[in-house]
Amino acid sequence: MKEDKLFTPAYFESFHCLMGACPDSCCKAGWEIPIDDETIAKLRTYPKLEIDKNICPGSDGDTVLRVNDNEICPYLTHDGLCEMYIQSGMMGDVCSKHPRFYEEYYTGDEIAFTEAGISVSCPEAARIVLSASRSDYDSLSKVQTDDDLLNFLLSAREKAFDIPSSQLIAYGELLQEEIDFCTFELPGHELTDSEPIDMPSLCDFILTKTEILTPEWRKLLESCGQGSFGNIPKPQKQALLWYLIFRFFLKAVNTEDILTECKLIVALYELCISLSEINGDFTETVRLASKELEHDDFNLDLLRDYLSQS
Repeated sequence: MKEDKLFTPAYFESFHCLMGACPDSCCKAGWEIPIDDETIAKLRTYPKLEIDKNICPGSDGDTVLRVNDNEICPYLTHDGLCEMYIQSGMMGDVCSKHPRFYEEYYTGDEIAFTEAGISVSCPEAARIVLSASRSDYDSLSKVQTDDDLLNFLLSAREKAFDIPSSQLIAYGELLQEEIDFCTFELPGHELTDSEPIDMPSLCDFILTKTEILTPEWRKLLESCGQGSFGNIPKPQKQALLWYLIFRFFLKAVNTEDILTECKLIVALYELCISLSEINGDFTETVRLASKELEHDDFNLDLLRDYLSQS
């Protein structure tokens, strides 16, 4: 991709994989690990890796690495390194990019620009993201395209970064009116606080309707409403909100439904705060929520449907 069309938060380049020092390797996260055909073909030239023995069809029909009974990648060494990389100097495309994510935005059939970030499911990425400042997202405002809706959402997102979570859904309601009538003017109305998300109902929905990956996540959801901790640093909470706005706000360009994206942002934000009050560990709760929801499009779509009807 062209560098002049790639936009990232300022912290993006500061990420470096901890490799063997990682406290929670993505190689044992319980996810399916896709591997592309080109990499498979090259790895077949390294017989010691036995690549054909260690791949199988994934749930989406793609090819994935065959994890063991403990959901661990077969190439993860005892010291936390990748035997595949040690032997061949290469990894699959997904492995080499994670926890980086890339979102392409189009005008017509052409890519107008790409945004990239780092996912808070990764311990090191979470440390960086939850320590971010507002200025880390300033470079994103420089994007301009030939698409009226996309330009509107870009301008609206820039303002959203400075709106408190309690007013973000009200802001989404005003933005939705602009989109519905194709007027694309940023609202000048004074915003009001919205009703808090019904957290017990949200937790029950996630627990009963979505795919649950880890027992830790299930236990947290089952304990919803029993929180006792309240010492989450305000800068960390604010940094999470900025991250969620960056991660999801522009996805409304595909659906023209900015109100649901604002509800999703607020729901995930309040969910992480509520559940972290149970275990007293905000960063770990954010990471769990990211693993279970952010990285699962099926779960996200279920959550969007639920929130759109609330």
